[in-house]
Amino acid sequence: MPTDPGPLVAVVGGGLAGMAAAARLAKMGHAVRLHEATGRLGGRWAPYALDVPGAPGSTVLVDDAPGVLTFPAPWRDLFRKSGRPLEAELARTGHALVPAPPTTYAFADGSTLVLPSDRGAQHTALLAAYGPGAAARWQHLLDGLVDVWQALRPLGLEEAYDRGALTRDVVRRLRPRRRLADLADALDEPHLRAVVRSTAYREGTTPERAPALAAVGLLVERTFGRWQVAPDPAARTARTTDVGRSSVLVEALAARLALRGVDVRLGSRVEAVETGPDGARGVRTADAGVEPAAAVVLAVDPWTAAALAPATAGRPLRRALRQAGPALLPVAAHAVTAAAPTGEEATADLVREHLDLDAEGRPLVTTTRLLGGRVVRTTWDHRSPAARPGSGVATDGFRGWRRRPGTTTAVPGLVLAGAASPAGPSPSAVLQTGALATYAAAGRRD
Repeated sequence: MPTDPGPLVAVVGGGLAGMAAAARLAKMGHAVRLHEATGRLGGRWAPYALDVPGAPGSTVLVDDAPGVLTFPAPWRDLFRKSGRPLEAELARTGHALVPAPPTTYAFADGSTLVLPSDRGAQHTALLAAYGPGAAARWQHLLDGLVDVWQALRPLGLEEAYDRGALTRDVVRRLRPRRRLADLADALDEPHLRAVVRSTAYREGTTPERAPALAAVGLLVERTFGRWQVAPDPAARTARTTDVGRSSVLVEALAARLALRGVDVRLGSRVEAVETGPDGARGVRTADAGVEPAAAVVLAVDPWTAAALAPATAGRPLRRALRQAGPALLPVAAHAVTAAAPTGEEATADLVREHLDLDAEGRPLVTTTRLLGGRVVRTTWDHRSPAARPGSGVATDGFRGWRRRPGTTTAVPGLVLAGAASPAGPSPSAVLQTGALATYAAAGRRD
């Protein structure tokens, strides 16, 4: 016989973190209600239609998410812990997660570099491009980041962030006195300096403000590779024409929420978290008033979380954000070709990613994808960014990083998830904050 659902948990925010938390909580037996203020799930990962030039009535689905992913393990863990494995879920719609080709960098002097993700292939490429000294220094830099990665994993990625875990040894391994710009300057090859500096801009900050530990993304890509959504070569049904549309993952996750019976309330604006003597007891919405809940997951940007939370939780959040600002990221610009592609372009199953770097390392990122039978070029110009609170925080150095909000708050039953955590703003890290919020809200791991 079916069992009664566990106590209701309210999830506020329908981005990746909120969707991940809702799916896991529902699989653990909780009744879950997800409140999303907009009309769609997924945030910048949500798909939307663009008109095809010269073809009235024809559209293609696009998204503003990166076409290439690194560290796919959190995606796989999320789907495995909430139902069917990721590979099986993607196969149902004719998709698969496959390795993506390497990035092409173009530099201010007109030269280019194709940088593989594999360690040995990287060394070979850099040896040919810049000689043995530069290749060895690059390898030494990334090899040195292994210790940083191991120190970071229990700090908001695999375990809830606890500042008490920042022992003297852990802090030493995180290189607190260095900025990402310092790591770049240690490389005497200007092209590789620009590559390192570009990682800060892509996270919404600058190399001078970013702590040295922010360079760990270079190691993550080398260790876990580059991945993309592509047509499933083993599909028995008609092949999809979507290449690199990462919102396919959001569609699969939305289907998982429906399967698990999550009550998704689109257009539901939460105005405050309600508390009682024992902690969180619900949320107050603009339309329905107070809705009781045994726990509340705030999967929103930290400034919104501070405004919604009671003073005992909101004040520490505001203090943590005092010297921080929203991530500075560009708006995605899409260009859809008017004519249908022909030849190799019509059957290309790979995302092409191209980074034009100026002398400061600021990237103009261009991805070329085949979507809906059309070639779509998407650009992100990091030389013209804007504040994006939901995409992370720009903190100043290691001290700013260590003040980032963790999972738990001063209010029992009120937990946080999202791109502002110490784990960083990458999609995989954001998914993991949803997992950690689940464990904190439920009082156990799945």
